[in-house]
Amino acid sequence: MAEHHPLRTADQEPKTAEFASLNAAAERRAKECRSAVMPSLKHLNFRDYDRVYEPSDDTYLLIDAIGYDVDAMEQSEGDDGTMLHSYMLQTIEIGCGTGTPTVYLAKRIRGIRGDEKESSVEESSSNTNKNCVHYVTDINPDAIRIAKATAESNGISTEHFQAVQCDLASQLTEKMEGKVDVLIFNPPYVPTPDDEVGSSGIEASWAGGSNGRVVIDRALPQIARLLAFPNGVAYMVTVDDNYPEQISQAMDELYGIKVVPWLRRRAHNEYLTIQRMTPTRPFQED
Repeated sequence: MAEHHPLRTADQEPKTAEFASLNAAAERRAKECRSAVMPSLKHLNFRDYDRVYEPSDDTYLLIDAIGYDVDAMEQSEGDDGTMLHSYMLQTIEIGCGTGTPTVYLAKRIRGIRGDEKESSVEESSSNTNKNCVHYVTDINPDAIRIAKATAESNGISTEHFQAVQCDLASQLTEKMEGKVDVLIFNPPYVPTPDDEVGSSGIEASWAGGSNGRVVIDRALPQIARLLAFPNGVAYMVTVDDNYPEQISQAMDELYGIKVVPWLRRRAHNEYLTIQRMTPTRPFQED
């Protein structure tokens, strides 16, 4: 959730020249990429936004990052291991809120434009992603209801959009271990007292505990377990308060997950970054 924080302190600066260079490249990439077109949210009203997080700067950067990679996939003549896999079977969004990022991805990979419905898109042998199933999770029951409505309003069939109320991806990790092609996570990253973490209401969308890392750190092992090897990709929002360089080092050391700042943009008085995660080896239990 986009909140007002002071810009990063000295101890939050990258500790290595390599990570600082990756941040700079992510800022350039964010300036170069085209702005993603938001799915329609006309079905929502002010009361809905009292119950779920309203899309904001972090949402926009997240779908820009997804769109950037979808564009690259569409323009490529074949997979080279550095971009989205051109044949997706399953995706997951953890903490879906309105479901905007997943619905955006679902529409893009199916070639659905404007107010078209999935059933109206011409069947084509080149549309290898038409059978992809998109899972979304949220601990907030209102988010589950609203995400389903977002999918329906944007022409994504219930057959291809499954919403599960649970903590993080707890009900799906065993079933989907090593099978997720795209994972999306806009976590509660705002630093708060730890006792504010864990509600099932709208505050669950922003309260991140110490360094905004309490929920993120619980989710990282699930992300590593879920991603398909070698072509799975995860997109996670961070702010500098979260010490993303530490996240990158831990994911590499513990799970062989490469974490790269992918798009980075200043929003008000903070920097938002999409961390792009890819596995370098199959998942192994500790």
